[in-house]
Amino acid sequence: MKDTPLGTSEIADVNGLLCRGFYSTAFQPILHTGTRSQFGFEALLRGPAGTPLAMPARVFDYCEAGDPSLLLRLDKACIGSAVRTARLLPQEEQLFINIHGNTALTLSPVIFMRLLEELGIDPGRIIFEISERTSEKNIREVAVKLAAFRAHGIRVALDDVGVGHPWLSHLLWLEPDFVKLDRALITGIDGNLRQKRLVGALVPMVDRMGATLIAEGIETPEEHEALVELGVALVQGYYFGMPMPADMYTGGSCGLDFCPVSGLSDFFPAQEAW
Repeated sequence: MKDTPLGTSEIADVNGLLCRGFYSTAFQPILHTGTRSQFGFEALLRGPAGTPLAMPARVFDYCEAGDPSLLLRLDKACIGSAVRTARLLPQEEQLFINIHGNTALTLSPVIFMRLLEELGIDPGRIIFEISERTSEKNIREVAVKLAAFRAHGIRVALDDVGVGHPWLSHLLWLEPDFVKLDRALITGIDGNLRQKRLVGALVPMVDRMGATLIAEGIETPEEHEALVELGVALVQGYYFGMPMPADMYTGGSCGLDFCPVSGLSDFFPAQEAW
């Protein structure tokens, strides 16, 4: 059933959570296919249970449809929380951070690099996941802006490929280092020959473009085995692990307790500076 639109009170709740810093980051593992050895984590914004940010996909959908200012605040909250918390993860792990193309246009590479330096995070660990929903109208402008981050070692992933947006154009202009297949192409792939043929055709195409393919949404061992046979390099999904706080991977103490945390202004003179 389709999610209902956010109401006025829910939007106010989201703004209040962001203002008070009542949000945190959960991390879902990304693994090498077959060996299931660790490659990295995707950082996912989470809020307290019973609030719209507890499962924020609906909030992001609302923002993308018509509230760009709230989308910008959500994206910046996700970035800030992710890099703060990532200090507690193993230093060799790659960190995938979701960011809308319009948000990328507002970010300052200089200030972001300064933040990473203060936190002791190697820029080479960071991968910006650019939504496939980014408008085709400004995709070349987004590509130029991302080039400024890539000059510092940050890499780019094209997210949600296969859900009906112009991903071929995005693949051409963004030149991503990673391509993430949406779960719509993965669910039930072990029993669907057409899905196997499609994903099997994408593997060499993405490889020729100089990118690495990641399959999202794996929930069964049979789906994983099918992706092993097709040669997909990296996998992610509930079958391998639910999104969890960083301390579940390190034994630290950063859990999703949602005590008020410092806002992004701790790292930047003003949020507008991004």
